[in-house]
Amino acid sequence: MLGRLQDLAIRISRTWWQYLVVLFLFIGSLQALMRIGERFPDYAGGAAPFDLQNGLQAVQVYPQIAGYTEQARELYYAFTLIDYAFPFFAGLFITATVAFALRYGAPRLYAALVARKLLPVLMLATAFDWLENAAALSAIVMYPGEVGWLPVLLVAAKKAKLGFSLASNGAMLLALLTAAGSWLARRIRR
Repeated sequence: MLGRLQDLAIRISRTWWQYLVVLFLFIGSLQALMRIGERFPDYAGGAAPFDLQNGLQAVQVYPQIAGYTEQARELYYAFTLIDYAFPFFAGLFITATVAFALRYGAPRLYAALVARKLLPVLMLATAFDWLENAAALSAIVMYPGEVGWLPVLLVAAKKAKLGFSLASNGAMLLALLTAAGSWLARRIRR
């Protein structure tokens, strides 16, 4: 599976129109999430969706769910559906960008990463985002029943998502700087 995911990211990085489609889906799904996120507090006692609360603590989860109206629940279900697509396209965008930049800026490093099927590591934030979604949705659907470990899982997945997102974005920035430096060095040598 990792090999197929890596092959997909590499194929996207080699084809400009596929790259633009992924970028469009990434930006479009982000905009849809933000629109729902703006409307959500009006129906949830002022609370934002859990995904948009980076400082969320486990003890805050069930008190917030208690304030959800039926409209808030429906908005959260739509939010979650889109939030399964968003991190996937965001991860593909980052991975394809890194593949492109390293292929031209650091070809030996690129070859080593591809040979070891390590490019999909950049998509770990996607997996943790999906886990965060599953925990949040489970807590909402099961409420008023409370499962003590679900909020803990939700917050832990959120923290891992944020950490891996930061690392992936940092890797993308470094790869782009490496490619730009390599391109500039070639231009100067001419």
